[in-house]
Amino acid sequence: MPRIDWRRGLEQTEPLKGQLWTRSEQALREPDVRWIWRGLAVVVAIAESALLGWLWFGPALTVQTVDVVGAQHMTQAQVARAAGLSDGASVLSVDGISDRQHLLGQTWVRTATVDPVLPGTVLIKVSEWQPVAAYHSGKGAKLFLLSDQAVVLGPTSTLGTLVDVQGPAGTDPRVGDHPLDAQLLTALVNIQRGLPGLIGQDVASFIFDSCGQLTLITKRGWKVYFGRVLTPEEFATLRDKLTALKAIAGTVNYNSADLEYVNVMNPSEAAVGYKSREPAPPSPGATPQPTPTPTPTPAPTCK
Repeated sequence: MPRIDWRRGLEQTEPLKGQLWTRSEQALREPDVRWIWRGLAVVVAIAESALLGWLWFGPALTVQTVDVVGAQHMTQAQVARAAGLSDGASVLSVDGISDRQHLLGQTWVRTATVDPVLPGTVLIKVSEWQPVAAYHSGKGAKLFLLSDQAVVLGPTSTLGTLVDVQGPAGTDPRVGDHPLDAQLLTALVNIQRGLPGLIGQDVASFIFDSCGQLTLITKRGWKVYFGRVLTPEEFATLRDKLTALKAIAGTVNYNSADLEYVNVMNPSEAAVGYKSREPAPPSPGATPQPTPTPTPTPAPTCK
């Protein structure tokens, strides 16, 4: 009977038939470390949020200085407030596009840019509208500045070299109103600039009444009746009427103290009125021209 050698190591023995000796699947599986990375990502996200909150609401990036360039009719505080820059705001919260739109809503502001500069400065550049005329209602003495878009910028106490425009009688306009058509205002500015070279006379003021009738008053006191200027077709006739005013310069002494008005409502038949009802002699050295009708012409009335 064979003897069993119990001294042989297990590694030297044959595996038992019909049996498979292995380690458990759980023991063979690699350690699951995904939860570690997930936890680390959560910690990093919390840290980033805390840092952003500290930068947003903390003192490190608070707007300390607002530099305003180009503003003459608004103070630095007014510009900052109009842009929506609140006290204690972070420079990171400054929205240049939105703040620019807020500024463009201000009457005096024509263009604007808003640029945040780290760590705590906001640079605002403003270009303002320039007044080209002074407007007053009826015979009222209160003057209001008009931009070249015929927008009321604000009250003024002096006229200076601005175009003086008297509008229809009524209440005073408010800031931001359009008491005149922008095209008409452009025409008035150009007439005032060009009249000295055209006939040697300076413009004192314009009157634009409730019927749309336009009257020019020279510094010598006599008037030019242009008629109604409300439609594009009526605007277009202003050039012909100015040409007619120049054409009769040879027969009308525009420097005469007796001259009362020149009516160019119909540019092909200009009419001249005198205080004495007698035509004044032509200017010395003037080229003779067809004599305009010297019959009196009443002031324009609404039709």
